[in-house]
Amino acid sequence: MYACLYRPAAEDAANRLLELALHFSPAVERTSSDTVVFSIVSLRKLMGSPHQIASEICRLGYEQKLEANLAIASNPDTAILLARNCAGVILVTPGEENFKLASLPLACLFAVQTNVSLDLLETLQRWGLKTCGDLAALPEQGIAERLGATGIYLRNLACGKINRALRIPPPKTSYEERMELEHPIALLEPLLFLFSRILNELCGRLRAQSQGACALEARLELEEQKKYRCELEFPVPLTESAAMLKLLQLHLERHAPEAPILAFTLRLKTTEPRRVQHGFFLPPAPPADKLELTLARIEGMVGKQNVGAPVLLNTHRPDAFQIAPFHVPDMEMVQKSLHTETPADQQVLRLAIRLFRPALYANVKVAGTAPQGVSAPGVQGNVIRSAGPWKTSGEWWASTSWIREEWDVALDDGALYRIYQESPSREWYVYGIYD
Repeated sequence: MYACLYRPAAEDAANRLLELALHFSPAVERTSSDTVVFSIVSLRKLMGSPHQIASEICRLGYEQKLEANLAIASNPDTAILLARNCAGVILVTPGEENFKLASLPLACLFAVQTNVSLDLLETLQRWGLKTCGDLAALPEQGIAERLGATGIYLRNLACGKINRALRIPPPKTSYEERMELEHPIALLEPLLFLFSRILNELCGRLRAQSQGACALEARLELEEQKKYRCELEFPVPLTESAAMLKLLQLHLERHAPEAPILAFTLRLKTTEPRRVQHGFFLPPAPPADKLELTLARIEGMVGKQNVGAPVLLNTHRPDAFQIAPFHVPDMEMVQKSLHTETPADQQVLRLAIRLFRPALYANVKVAGTAPQGVSAPGVQGNVIRSAGPWKTSGEWWASTSWIREEWDVALDDGALYRIYQESPSREWYVYGIYD
């Protein structure tokens, strides 16, 4: 059994109705700003029959000077329809829902089910239907043939046959914890012990809500009113506290606080967890947390600015890129790209070039305008065949401007190289070798 309270729109209707409903049940569905519905099954043993429960609800509402319609029925939607369209108190005996709903206007069904198009209401009115009883009297098979699943739903709603669970919003979960310390802590090891305790609690909440963490924020309160803040972003959502704790440890080892710690706050930023369906014939990928720990260790050795993924810049300058934070791509998209086959008539044999970073300074013998011999570290030989030059230039307005002439040369050592000459310095470099 379900009870529904409805009060026409008023400034304080929503909060007062919700407070009244929460006196009788902790699980309350707020259907709209002026309607709430809740289960009264557990109240049967405490208060008695539905009439006694309705009397108690009315008594408490009278004490709070709250005037509202009350309907009690065997399912939530029937209680909502009756409370919104019938004044006073309405009690429906199980099995008599269709009789109580028969006189209600057809438009009230669309007020409850807001995602149904009003064009369907116009269609039903053209059929000559005016009340819920008119719709309930139509044969179910005919409704299904003409209106599909939506029509069947509306007919069952008009008959009072929709049995569903209450739509109760999940409780708000906090992913932030603060701890004040009895004594200042200057060493990292005891601090990590406290971090581990807090992160275990936060990650437990993550898993309970089927969430993942995309970032960890740590705020430390130090002596002399100093503050320390750091935020660690994860390339993939994490749910295990051990990985987060290790990342935080590596960060604090590189950037230690300036003074002993008096209190700290840890907060997780949540996102949808990453779910990957692995294939039977694909090698298993390393766990995301281990990958992040490896990147953090490399960052500690070579610097944060040297760790990440290369991203091409919006320029024609050769080999122009920058380092951006590493993010694991969507495996589903990667698998689709691997299985995408190029049509046979579009398949082209391409050469791969391995670039020298930095380019190798070279001495080049020139006959006329064409190179005849190349000498560079690890590269030595005479030119058997050459192609070029290809002149490129750009960014003349900036300090990164360039002008060069590129050649492809085949040496007598059997290798094929790309070389270029910079202008106006006239210096030669070996840019890469073709595989």
